[in-house]
Amino acid sequence: MASRPDLDYNREFIADIKSDMPKKQIMEKWSCSSGFVVARRERHGGPRMVRVSPAQKVESAIAADDAKVEPVEFVDDSHDPEKGSSYTRMAATAWGEDDWREFLRQKGTDPDSVVFNFGVTSNPGGGYWNKLNNVRPKTAGKDGTPAWPVIRQATPILLAVQEIPSRPARDGLSLSLKCADPQIGFRALSDGTYEEFHDWRAMDVFVEVCRLEQPESIVILGDFLDLPSQGKYVQEAGFARTTQMALDAGYIFLSMLRAVCPDAEIVLIEGNHDKRMQNFIEQNALAAFGLRRAGMPDEWPVMSLQSLLRLDELRVQYMDAYPAAAHWDDDTTRNIHGTRANSKGSTMSQYANDLPHINTWAGHTHRTEIVYKTVLGHRGEPIESYAANPGCLAKTDGTVPSVHGALHVDGSSARVVEDWQQGFGALLYDGKGQSWPQVYRIREGRTLYGGKLIAA
Repeated sequence: MASRPDLDYNREFIADIKSDMPKKQIMEKWSCSSGFVVARRERHGGPRMVRVSPAQKVESAIAADDAKVEPVEFVDDSHDPEKGSSYTRMAATAWGEDDWREFLRQKGTDPDSVVFNFGVTSNPGGGYWNKLNNVRPKTAGKDGTPAWPVIRQATPILLAVQEIPSRPARDGLSLSLKCADPQIGFRALSDGTYEEFHDWRAMDVFVEVCRLEQPESIVILGDFLDLPSQGKYVQEAGFARTTQMALDAGYIFLSMLRAVCPDAEIVLIEGNHDKRMQNFIEQNALAAFGLRRAGMPDEWPVMSLQSLLRLDELRVQYMDAYPAAAHWDDDTTRNIHGTRANSKGSTMSQYANDLPHINTWAGHTHRTEIVYKTVLGHRGEPIESYAANPGCLAKTDGTVPSVHGALHVDGSSARVVEDWQQGFGALLYDGKGQSWPQVYRIREGRTLYGGKLIAA
């Protein structure tokens, strides 16, 4: 039905508007909308809706289910076994939480025993569509905690390392080991099992290299977590309830690195996937952004990755504010997550060409690569730089959600050959502008490093 401005000049219509004829009957007789009838009754002095208390409004709504009487009009009810029940009521005023709680009581439901959300849409013709959505029982575990996992700090663990070797001699050079894009995350399957986006074999290889080398620093070049539930792309059913699992797994990986390298500087650079948590809160729960525990003004916000991953406890430095997040090994070498991904050529060459006077380590593309560049200095001297990507520690077989990914009917990932490679990087540098970068491949949980085969 639509508005009918032509009826403003119809005497019979105006007479009906001024009478006590039910609005529903006028709408059917004259093929016009509810809002149009309400607006014309106000204009022509017909029966008017008046503001009433929440209880009165709800009583009218209940009666409207059967009698369809004013001032509240029954619009729609729906019931879904998974999403819960939803109700829509047309009224002259916008309903708030108290109104809907009273509505539920009149329906015979204790409002404290269910979860729900509500909203309101104004009708251009007058009045409001009040909507109560997803009314479903609260569920709790045996101990009274919510059955749906609540995002909280990662569960702390204590790791014991059998042997921590002494730091090898490096002729006065410093060693920084690099990894990128573990994309730690999970997909729940219909049989109760989970697919892991990260590859523990590759991660274990990197941890072992760190243990053997005892580097001065370990730099993780972003996309530490995948966080698909907080992303802007199409959501899979299997993403639900996996965020806490990812936080716990991420904490374990960081704990392993700290356990085998107690003296190393560990730096975690924020990537676009890691940024998803902050973006999600800003877009969906802005009032919770920046919240800290009461009386703890110097702590990280409770929903920040610094807090959720317990980074301070692990002595891990977090470089946030992607894409500006960066860490410098020395005056000539920066570490970033990166924003570029050239599918038809070298991504690292773009960084080298844009900034040929500095060295760049970046992730993001999941491709092992190193490119050198030599340019003319301001006094005619050659200046050599490089841009390197260590590859990823995520799986490369289609498990990780991507533009090429696909799912079977049971929700499991289809096998896809991604143009990705697993690996890690090693940088020896003197702190005076001289550096020697290397990128090492990881294949099937094994790498060849320093002439030695290291396996997970």
